[in-house]
Amino acid sequence: MHALENPMSRPHLLLLLCAPSLAWAAPKLLEASPSSGAPGTLVTLSGVSLDEVSTVLVCGQETELVKSTGPQLSFRVPDGEGVCGIEVRTADGETASLTAAFRYAAELGDDHDAEDHPEYRGEDEVVTGTRVARRISDVPVLTEVIDADRIESKGAVCLIDALTYEPGVRVDNLCSICNTTGVKLSGMPAAYTMLLVDGVPSYSSLGQTYGWLMLSAADIERIEIIRGANSILNGTDAMGGVVNVITKAPEEGASARMMLEGGSFGYHYLTGAGGLRRGDWSLSLVGSHSAHDSVDRDGDEVSEFTGYQRGNLSSTVRYDRDRVDVLARVTATQETRQGGGLGSVVEVLSDERRLMSETILTQRLEASAVVDVHVSDDVDLETTLSAISHLQDSDYEEEVYVGEQQMVFAQQAVVAKLADTYSLVGGAAYRGEFLQENLALSEYEYHMVGVFAQGDWMPNRWFEVLHGIRYDYHNEFGHIITPRVSVRGNPMPELTLRATGGSGFRAPTTFYEYAHGVRPEGYQRLMSADKAETSWNGNLSAQLDLGRKFRATVEGGVNRVNDPITVEATEEGNVEVFNADGALTIYSTDIQVQSSPIDPLYLTAGYGY
Repeated sequence: MHALENPMSRPHLLLLLCAPSLAWAAPKLLEASPSSGAPGTLVTLSGVSLDEVSTVLVCGQETELVKSTGPQLSFRVPDGEGVCGIEVRTADGETASLTAAFRYAAELGDDHDAEDHPEYRGEDEVVTGTRVARRISDVPVLTEVIDADRIESKGAVCLIDALTYEPGVRVDNLCSICNTTGVKLSGMPAAYTMLLVDGVPSYSSLGQTYGWLMLSAADIERIEIIRGANSILNGTDAMGGVVNVITKAPEEGASARMMLEGGSFGYHYLTGAGGLRRGDWSLSLVGSHSAHDSVDRDGDEVSEFTGYQRGNLSSTVRYDRDRVDVLARVTATQETRQGGGLGSVVEVLSDERRLMSETILTQRLEASAVVDVHVSDDVDLETTLSAISHLQDSDYEEEVYVGEQQMVFAQQAVVAKLADTYSLVGGAAYRGEFLQENLALSEYEYHMVGVFAQGDWMPNRWFEVLHGIRYDYHNEFGHIITPRVSVRGNPMPELTLRATGGSGFRAPTTFYEYAHGVRPEGYQRLMSADKAETSWNGNLSAQLDLGRKFRATVEGGVNRVNDPITVEATEEGNVEVFNADGALTIYSTDIQVQSSPIDPLYLTAGYGY
């Protein structure tokens, strides 16, 4: 019942239907040139509908507007320092902005001229490693980003499609019958990769087993990926790395889009998205339905590719003001998948085909809210709440498995700038997981309470130390402490060196998909693990960044997992989950080269071991 490569190629037929944009003529910014310089530099913005702009702000300071036409406007940069965003405003209150769009020349140092520095126009900002928006080239924890353009260029239907063929990310098909899929980072097993949506933990054990395929690509703005143990800010599960999915926010005005794909083997993918943004408020709705028949390549009446029908519906409300930001999101998912014997669900479950088939029905509902209050220029309070219900009703080769998991999460964090060179992120979190299974002999009810603090010391632009510690109390596995230290150095503006050392942990679960093949004649589950898995991780990386034209990254890491979890059939006829003796040590190496010499061409190559 173990992995084969996905036999499907992309569909043979592609049909796109796009509803016309309903957006009002709000300004839109594309780039700033030059992207670095001294105060007084004349900067030209390129974009759309810029002739109505009345005010330009750089790092919040109003500037001298020199010239404004439809596609361009020019202004002089005011006094300032650091890396600044640029915002434009019209007399009617319409706004547009570019993040990290201009760098003051003084920040380049005495030995570097602005003209020699790589382009910074619209460079990605990331939040996963520090919980503070930072330019990707400056963040102390190595972070990779997959943006919406790359996701769309792949024709991605779900999150797994978006992650496939990305350097440093290994997507594995873990079962040839049910096609459950996992994502490996740093060479670690897929169970050690944590999945977040807008920074909120939403998947665990039962939900994550099939959840990677259930996240619709139509709702993804970008994906942030961090390799290595990251438990300080995230708690349990982040032993191998973190994948954080950032959802799309609508542009100013109203817009709608629909897309339809169709192909061989009964494949179709229909998605529709609508958004409305007026001033501080925005609402987005995204729905999708996809289906694919089972595929039997060798004609033995047993499928190698699992057929499925999947529907997603999500709604997100955003409220952005000077002093408070709110994001509230509700998502519903239903999926049926069947692999093994060919035929309808009713037909397969009614005869001998059931002996070689797996049929899985999933229903999932999740709700989350993040409220960020800007107390002052130096202090933010962030409150996060979420609740998830996940139901799986399945038939594994005549073994009926029904599992229902609830997960609740609450966190209060504070982000404070304590000095010009030091900032602190701290807080407290609660996470509850409850899994009821018809086959379980042991109760599954976890309560985890944690407190954390992460400091960031940056005495100058070229050196930074990120350090922190987390304490968790688990009602089953007791006290767990996870420290981490990351160091970043820039011997030259284009070269970033990073080193990270830290630990992570993971509380064991009774649900392991591969356990279904251990004793197909029937069994019950016994939880004998009495320790959480813990890990120590070390990571070194060097990144050469010459802007869009060339970026190269070399990374090496080592992970040591103590008290690893394994599954075995017992003499009594049950399946036992327990801590194995010894430790699991994994070494990894990753080399990436990326280049975008011209739009829309994007080239990437990588090697991982």
